[in-house]
Amino acid sequence: MTIKPVKFTVKKPAVIDGHEVGKGVYVGQKISETEIERAMKRSASYYLHLAAPDVDEDVTVVRRFDLDVTEYVAKGAIMVS
Repeated sequence: MTIKPVKFTVKKPAVIDGHEVGKGVYVGQKISETEIERAMKRSASYYLHLAAPDVDEDVTVVRRFDLDVTEYVAKGAIMVS
């Protein structure tokens, strides 16, 4: 398995796995050469790291989500560099 850090450029806002991902630049990972990719006949999977703030009165907690954006990369809605 190969894991490579990548930069994503989101062209237009989208809701991915119930999380709003706005237009902009994000970081994440490209994962390739695994059994899952071979079984699905694709070369890699892409995961965008999203840190969303959760505000509760006077406390703000940031939670991290790893969102599978492989489909969005394939469609060209998210660019990888």
